[in-house]
Amino acid sequence: MSTYCEVLFPLPVFQTFLYRLPPELAGKVQVGSRVVAPLGSRKLTGYVLEIKELTREPEFKVKELTSCSPDSFRLPEIILKFALELSERSLTAPGLLLEMAEPPVSRGKPKLRLTITKKGLEELVSGRLKGRRGQIMSLLAGRQLSPVYIKRKLKLREINSYLKSLSQEGLLEIREKADRKKTFRVAAPENCRQLVLPVRPDGLPGLSQPLLERLETGQGGTYLLSGSLGRRQEFLKKIIDYSARHFGFVLFLVPDIQRLEKWRSLEEGLNSRAVAWHSQLPDKIRDNAWNQAVSGRARVIFGTRSALFLPVRPISLVVIDEEHDDLYYQADGPSFDAREAAGIRAGLEKSLLVFSSACPRVSQYYRHRQSGTLIELGGLGPRPRASFYQKDIARLLKHELREEIAPFLEAGSPVFFLVNRKGYAGYLYCPGCGHVVRCPQCRIALNLQKKDGELVCGYCGLEAPAPAQCPVCGRKLRPGRIRGSQYLKEQLQEAFPGQAVEVLEEGAGEKAAEKSVNKIKSGKSRLVVGTEYALRRLPLNHFSFLVLVNPENELNRPDFRAAERTMTLVQAVLELARNEEEFGVAVVSGGPPPEPVIQAISRDYSGFYEREIEYRRLLNYPPFSFLLEVGLDSRSLRSSGRFSRLLLDRLGKDFPSLEVLGPKVSRKTWRREQREVRLMVRLSSETEVGNLLSWLKKFRMEKPSTRLRVRVWQ
Repeated sequence: MSTYCEVLFPLPVFQTFLYRLPPELAGKVQVGSRVVAPLGSRKLTGYVLEIKELTREPEFKVKELTSCSPDSFRLPEIILKFALELSERSLTAPGLLLEMAEPPVSRGKPKLRLTITKKGLEELVSGRLKGRRGQIMSLLAGRQLSPVYIKRKLKLREINSYLKSLSQEGLLEIREKADRKKTFRVAAPENCRQLVLPVRPDGLPGLSQPLLERLETGQGGTYLLSGSLGRRQEFLKKIIDYSARHFGFVLFLVPDIQRLEKWRSLEEGLNSRAVAWHSQLPDKIRDNAWNQAVSGRARVIFGTRSALFLPVRPISLVVIDEEHDDLYYQADGPSFDAREAAGIRAGLEKSLLVFSSACPRVSQYYRHRQSGTLIELGGLGPRPRASFYQKDIARLLKHELREEIAPFLEAGSPVFFLVNRKGYAGYLYCPGCGHVVRCPQCRIALNLQKKDGELVCGYCGLEAPAPAQCPVCGRKLRPGRIRGSQYLKEQLQEAFPGQAVEVLEEGAGEKAAEKSVNKIKSGKSRLVVGTEYALRRLPLNHFSFLVLVNPENELNRPDFRAAERTMTLVQAVLELARNEEEFGVAVVSGGPPPEPVIQAISRDYSGFYEREIEYRRLLNYPPFSFLLEVGLDSRSLRSSGRFSRLLLDRLGKDFPSLEVLGPKVSRKTWRREQREVRLMVRLSSETEVGNLLSWLKKFRMEKPSTRLRVRVWQ
């Protein structure tokens, strides 16, 4: 009888690999241990999922484990179960998910050091090395440097090709620097719930009593918290402190890193009992946060979706703030919905899960309203003084809108303009023949950037100089009617000469965005133009007047949630207004203002919900059905199309009654040259969703060259 291990590697594959456990490692390797094992010609680090005794030798050749990780870190079994269950739901390889649970030191990349060889020094002295190759070798003369230093020093975009060719010619040597960082140990014992019932916090509404009972008894459950940010902060502060003191760890998730700023005061109020956890923390702070969390000194973790993989126990409370935000789902990297993942982790831990939002998803609101797990706090704020215009923004800034804004600027109050489009104009067209300049690869209209005089593709990032004449008829090209942030900035500078106008939009970089935000906070810039990107970075309760430019454009998205997205967008803009009895809001639209915009400005979520839920009931959209989105992508559109046809053919045979919408071809905005074929499947029950996900997993394992991505709306 021999002992074997099932090992899972952090690779985009679903299968595990069987290895023989050598006698010298028998006492060291346990379930969850990190081990080194041969895979093909490589040796990789993987995770032990199972240790078993086999009475008969396998019919195939089984290799032995090479070694066990020298540190004492071991993934808890509940993290293994969590990753496997989330993998079944999202069709993401479980090894990639487990990689997110590793301690910081084991996730670090090896440090490389470059050294010039004797042959390289001779070539450098002879003067035969020219251009970038010569500059690189000159920097290396007499010292060791890292590739990062050389890249920054010479301002190179790509250095790997140079280093590879120089190394192959024997002119330089690439070495790995040994990392002597301290390893981590999960030393925190699982904290048991106390036997004596603690004193409940005061000032909580009566509807919260069932929530407190489930928290105290460890029964778990899911609740939805709806209300203004201030009231939600007050409620959650008491619940989080109560839970962390008496019952276990608290995970507090936000959709992206910038949203942590809203909860900074709560984090600081918990003193050393709270830490932040996300990917952009400096190494030392990240290491310290890990140590504090796994040792139990910090019981409250504020972070993004990666915080769900922290090996801390027991977890008594999981909070998902701004649960309506679509940033909780990320298709790049290990793709999964953090809201769905939080439900899986909370279910395994039997902990309480609380969703929180001022404008919840319609499906979420419906389910919790039906089950009696909705806690409405209200207090969305006063109804603003609203003005509605149907004229061009340039004409309004010369007369009506200028008269509304001028008093605020004279009083030193800042004004914010939301225009959810970058650049100067959405397209460049010919007034003679109607020709529109498009991207040759993506076939979408190129965005005009007035400052640089360039056309930019919003999908693949292609940049090209803007032509002066139409290539078809030779007439002068003009900017299209759909105008962006740069156009609005130009009009504001003309309407209010001497006033600094700040533009905050994606693409400028985090340092530039931080510099702009500092100017806005200090009052140096009182006219602010921003896209949806700006809403996550601007200070709350800062502006006295808000202008929404063409908010109805959001309703034209090909998405059944278009009205819901419009409602949440306007609500996010209103959170930027100061806490005044009456603040001003102006809506500039191309036609009569749509009802979702009016309802959002008047804080009428209840009216919006009643109308939207009837619309979804009529068209059989979630929550009255399940929609499963399937995406297949490859480097070649031809291969993506071939696999999609094969997928549709097999779906038709195995699920003849299935309702399939699509497919359609789209381009991934986060990766150049990569196309994706998408299709939607409508299902009627959770059982059907589970059966289809299992079927898609088998299909994915048969076709490993194409990435399969799924997302479920319910």
